[in-house]
Amino acid sequence: MRWRPTSHDEGVYYERKLLDMLRNTYEARDVRVGPGKEEFVHTVTSGLHNTDSPAFVAIPGYSTGSSFLFKLFDGLSSAFRLYAIDLLGTGLSGRPPFRVRNREEAERFFVDSLDTWRQEQGLDKMVLMGHSMGGYLSACYALRHPERVQHLILMCPAGVGGKPADWQIPAILRDPWTWRGMLFRFATRVWEWGVTPGSIVRCWGPWGPGLTKKYCRSRFTRQQQLTDAEVEVFEIYHYHTLGKTGSGEFALRHILEPFAWPRAPLEERMAELDVPITFIYGEHDWMDAKAGRRVVAALSKQRAAAHPGDLKVMITPDAGHYPAIDQPRGVLLQLADACGSYLPAAAREALLAEAGRQLPHAAVQSDSKEELEREMGRNPLEAAAHEASEL
Repeated sequence: MRWRPTSHDEGVYYERKLLDMLRNTYEARDVRVGPGKEEFVHTVTSGLHNTDSPAFVAIPGYSTGSSFLFKLFDGLSSAFRLYAIDLLGTGLSGRPPFRVRNREEAERFFVDSLDTWRQEQGLDKMVLMGHSMGGYLSACYALRHPERVQHLILMCPAGVGGKPADWQIPAILRDPWTWRGMLFRFATRVWEWGVTPGSIVRCWGPWGPGLTKKYCRSRFTRQQQLTDAEVEVFEIYHYHTLGKTGSGEFALRHILEPFAWPRAPLEERMAELDVPITFIYGEHDWMDAKAGRRVVAALSKQRAAAHPGDLKVMITPDAGHYPAIDQPRGVLLQLADACGSYLPAAAREALLAEAGRQLPHAAVQSDSKEELEREMGRNPLEAAAHEASEL
């Protein structure tokens, strides 16, 4: 009889069902990062016996949980000490009240709790990989605590490139008397009010699971990225990451402007970042790989590459904005390339072996720039938080 049929225990249950589909063994637990009841970070670990390998911390994107990366887990846990986490206020982590007033406070909310989590885990350094908004926040962490990051891997990161000086709202949206113009003004207001995908799912109450089911089946089964058995669990897991009380998700309006332009572009802030860095983009990603290339070019003028995987931009063939689901085999091969120089030989071989067990999926076209341009009538980089609009 609940209006929102969700709870923390149910989310953990469906995450466990996903993890049990994998070959390796995984432990899930909640790590305290503060005194409040909701101040904990949900953490999935495996491969902690790989004591000669670095700690690998994986952070998912906006409005998702760490198991959006589950297709990579067997490979990562075979080669690294894997820690897959949901940032505070997101996924299956605690949902404390989110009372930030600006971008700086929003970034500190995540960065400070992530560093507390690191200390609780006893990690001196880590390979830090973030996807999409998780990539943006991982970069913010590296800017604040560069001495704690062994290697920064940004997968389809949000907020890298800034808004061009000559950019204008598309003409088709500027007329306030057309239905498109009215819809645009309403969408802008809603953005500034802080309405999120989670807000919509929660508002739909008992029909919320149907929304996530429709989205997951539309996005992740067209090219058979997920099997029928996987998607049946995955769609319910995704609902539980969205249906919980809103918290960290409300950072979106503080970090990005409408049309998904960052309020403080990473490109301008990373010019002197002295941390090895690798970018990974899907071939059909709506994020702009050119921004990553500009960052790498600027850093290359400041310093030499720390190792062969440093200062590289990798493109995952036949993948969209979720390469870890679209083409996990390709991503694991890229990670073996990016991290291979500092991995023990046996760990690198284990990573390659797990990549070999993954079959490449059919070409993913759902995130192609051409298709998005046809559907939206504008460049996809100008879409307001495409991750939200997909849902």
